[in-house]
Amino acid sequence: MARNKITIDFNGYSVLERRLKEIGGNARKTAESALKASHNVVTKKLNTAIAPHKETGETEKSLDRTPDVKWTGDIGETKVGFNIADGGLPSIFLMYGTKMHGQPHISPDKALYDAVYGTKTKKEIQKIQRETYEKSIERAMRK
Repeated sequence: MARNKITIDFNGYSVLERRLKEIGGNARKTAESALKASHNVVTKKLNTAIAPHKETGETEKSLDRTPDVKWTGDIGETKVGFNIADGGLPSIFLMYGTKMHGQPHISPDKALYDAVYGTKTKKEIQKIQRETYEKSIERAMRK
């Protein structure tokens, strides 16, 4: 899979961000912390899910393990997943499976797919992001 982008996305985000700004908290630093925590969740799941596919180890090596937050104006994002240019192309075939002459050739690896796109992963990311904002608000209120 090509590296996907994670952004801050949970129910009530705008309310918590506004509250954080109102009390003088650092919204940008909080967003970076939330994005890095989200990256770590997905990377840990991908690392576990790719382990059975260790024929050469090249795909596993292409996993982006460093959370690098990039900003475009007020929007921060971090990429997660396998770097296609560095040997991550097989991750796409593993995740979605392949067909030969219209028949399944390689079955899709649901665990690999769910590590990024699964409902459980998305809910876990949303929970971590919300908790990061709530903790940041608590810290800012103590000052």
